Amino acid sequence: MNKENSDKQQLCGKDADVREDPHQHTSSKASSQLTNLISIGIALSAEKDHDQLMDMIISEACRVTNSDGGTLYLLDDGSLKMKILHNHSLNIYKGGKGEIIDLPAVPLNPTYVSAYAAINGQAVCFEDVYQTDNFDFSGTRKYDQMTGYRTSSMLVIPLKDHLNEVIGVLQLINAMDKHNKKTVPFGAEDRTFVEALSSLAAIALTNMNLIKEVEDLFESFARVIVTAIDAQTPYNATHTRKVSNLACLIAEEINEINKGPLSEEYFDEERLKVLNMSGWLHDVGKIATPLEVMNKASRLGNLLPLVLQRIDYVLEKEKSSFLKKQLQTLIEKGDIEKIAPLEKEMQERLDKLQEARKLIEKADNPGTFIDDDIKKQLTEVGNLKYYDQEGYHRPLLEKKEMENLLIPRGTLTAEERKIIEEHVVITEKMLAQVPFSRKLSEVPRFACMHHENLDGTGYPQGCTGDKIPLEVRILTVADIFDAFTASDRPYRSKIPEDRAAEIIRQMVAEGKLDSNVVETLVQNRLWERMEESN
Repeated sequence: MNKENSDKQQLCGKDADVREDPHQHTSSKASSQLTNLISIGIALSAEKDHDQLMDMIISEACRVTNSDGGTLYLLDDGSLKMKILHNHSLNIYKGGKGEIIDLPAVPLNPTYVSAYAAINGQAVCFEDVYQTDNFDFSGTRKYDQMTGYRTSSMLVIPLKDHLNEVIGVLQLINAMDKHNKKTVPFGAEDRTFVEALSSLAAIALTNMNLIKEVEDLFESFARVIVTAIDAQTPYNATHTRKVSNLACLIAEEINEINKGPLSEEYFDEERLKVLNMSGWLHDVGKIATPLEVMNKASRLGNLLPLVLQRIDYVLEKEKSSFLKKQLQTLIEKGDIEKIAPLEKEMQERLDKLQEARKLIEKADNPGTFIDDDIKKQLTEVGNLKYYDQEGYHRPLLEKKEMENLLIPRGTLTAEERKIIEEHVVITEKMLAQVPFSRKLSEVPRFACMHHENLDGTGYPQGCTGDKIPLEVRILTVADIFDAFTASDRPYRSKIPEDRAAEIIRQMVAEGKLDSNVVETLVQNRLWERMEESN
């Protein structure tokens, strides 16, 4: 400690010798203080909201010491930032709801008493701050001048964590006589109590900060993993974020409903966090889905170039065969008129192959519905034969290629769809290995159920009705709506939001989706709110 600080410490001791309470303390009062401290410690441990916890620390310190006001500072980025401000006489109570207090931070300069307490880890006490020149109280005097207040006695206590490191400062002002309401010095018992309270408060704040750090780390890790998974496919890059955001918007809107089946439901901060995390992790199992299936943009997918190349090969081979026949006929017959029938036959053959090529390209497009007429034409193309380079007589379309082209809607075969659906089972297996906290314990269940339908036609469990939680119903609607309206799907053009709203309402009529959730989304046009927030 430098000489300046040493002198200040000595001066503080002289200036602020803690006066004993003029009233004689009894053992019953000491017992009452101890009971108070135990009760406060239990209350601090039970409080889960960070801002409310800090507010409680100041409230209890003021109550027990009968102080007129108090301030809680937290050490942040090299300065003391005011988090809670109470002043009973001025009816000021700020910070308890998380609002920012518009007062400058206190730099870690020992000329300021709160900074001195933080730097040295020592309590400081004054009978009257106006009667000392050892610290810079110009800010206090200026504030008093502006408000007409008079700061007199002051008790400043550092908050130390379990490692004995200062994390903040508790500052109380104007201890009040309980009988005549006049300002009195803080007593020795007040100081002892506040130091004990500060220790409990620091532990509670540290524990809460550690829990928040762990939760933030877990959430960040989850988002990193999901972002990496989404990046594997061009049409899934923003899907997870949008589903999570839309689900939370639906839940927040449900909070505003005051009549009907959803009026009894409320998503507080914890419940909303569970829904949000479930949205982020609902597709994590896709990490194991083969990219050729997940990125399949058309019915043939990466088989299309091979099929077209084969047809081009057959076309060239047919032309070459025709030229050979033409030359041989001229040599053998010597009559050019004999070539005409060959030309007609060959042109018909080439036209048929060209039509087959166009039909395959059309059928490969996921926007084409494969009706009975197209199915018949494809079957005829599949019956066409050609001789390969090794002389084998082969069909123009292989069995797997024909199976893909005959998919009525979309791009996936039954086998490929089953592979896609496996991502839910894999999600369940993956999340079962994660030690979720008690608050997030429902996340795996909700994340794994987002493909369940109310009528039991969903997967993987085929759950029905009330067996599907509200959170899952919300995720399901958000997931389907985003799938319809996504503009980055290579296998389908974006469906306009109003049309998508009609489709999910039809799914309600079919008994698949929750009508109340769908109407909460559609009637409030929540997709527009999501676009604004993005």
